[in-house]
Amino acid sequence: MVNARVALLALCATGCDFVTSSFRTNGFSGDPFPIITETSSGAIVVGFQESGSSMRSALLDVLTPITLIDRGPEAQPEFNTRTYTLYGALARGAPLDHPRAKFNDVKVATLHPCRLDTDTCEVGTADAPRPFNAVIGLDAFASDALRLRLATEEVFVLPDIAGDDTRRSKACDAVFPAPFRGGGTLILGGAEVPFPNLRIAINACLAPNPDPALPQRDRGVNALLVLSTAIGTSMLNEATYDRYRELHPSEPTIDALPESSLLLPSGLVIGRLTSLPSIALVANLSSNPRAPCRAVYASHLLEGGSCAEGVDCPCPDGERFCSAPAVVELAPVARLPVLIVDNADPTLQALRTELRPDRPEVDGILGTSALAAVELDIDYPHDRLLARCTDTSSCGARVTLADGEARRYLTSCLGSERGPIP
Repeated sequence: MVNARVALLALCATGCDFVTSSFRTNGFSGDPFPIITETSSGAIVVGFQESGSSMRSALLDVLTPITLIDRGPEAQPEFNTRTYTLYGALARGAPLDHPRAKFNDVKVATLHPCRLDTDTCEVGTADAPRPFNAVIGLDAFASDALRLRLATEEVFVLPDIAGDDTRRSKACDAVFPAPFRGGGTLILGGAEVPFPNLRIAINACLAPNPDPALPQRDRGVNALLVLSTAIGTSMLNEATYDRYRELHPSEPTIDALPESSLLLPSGLVIGRLTSLPSIALVANLSSNPRAPCRAVYASHLLEGGSCAEGVDCPCPDGERFCSAPAVVELAPVARLPVLIVDNADPTLQALRTELRPDRPEVDGILGTSALAAVELDIDYPHDRLLARCTDTSSCGARVTLADGEARRYLTSCLGSERGPIP
């Protein structure tokens, strides 16, 4: 059990049981049309209105496990059933006052998520803070699929995504099965409130290099990241950055990096600002598990066929061909901004506590800036993520390599200039 103020925003939790049984699923809440949001701070911001109340600014955060309303630091925490409406804009930059989805009779917490000596909670940066007074968490979409199209500041609330994993791969989607992890119990208003296992944990390889001439230790840095849509700049702990520098000693030391900070929903985080040239997001593959950078190497090597003699073959037990998971490779020209934080950062420590022992130690949080070239479907009904590239100059989606047939459409997908699926 944990302090609710920190836990709700990710940001402090214990236990790793899958505790969805006490949460009822809601019916389909939206429509098939895009919801235009505001992302100037890096966070996805929408309008939010309870029945009979005034409009609020709400974060739509996939890292927050439950929905909450901030009524100020003096309000007592509570957990009640409410009905509310999500609002978007009619055009980019317009007010968030156009009703787009309604959530009936859902559990909503009353909580001031940031410091009690702060009247208004903010996200973004200290130089450009963005105030908010509500958070729409993952529980709101328990029976829906949430599509994020960050390049155009759009989200969609859909009933689900059609097609099984094989058909989605043939449609050039990178399929990430079973991404949802965590869950636990928090104390809210003196009561124990379970929250479900909906953290999105993603394997990653930092600065991947699948060159077969390299030893595996030089093919990138393995990491586990948890996705948030309440921050733009990603976060990484110092130990992981040090491992990255071992492969790239020309990169600045931590002490040489400029000091910087981020405003998380729970408050200010101070660190050092840098950037990474590339990152690969790697799906789980229970049939042939590997470290993320090893999986990236396997996808590239086996795309061309079976392992050749004398080549480092990623297949087990002397096999010359085996499966490889889906991979999304991101390499923007401007590099990926990252805030390097202390190894004992409370946010990361809380996530580690919650996800143990189901997942490896959490190394950081993946922010929205890393996904600028990706259209991401968070398909809760089918327990998966689906990713496709909207900008093929900085993004490559490698589909699951399940067998010899999959090699053909992997090559076809990588060679196509196809845009996002309608």
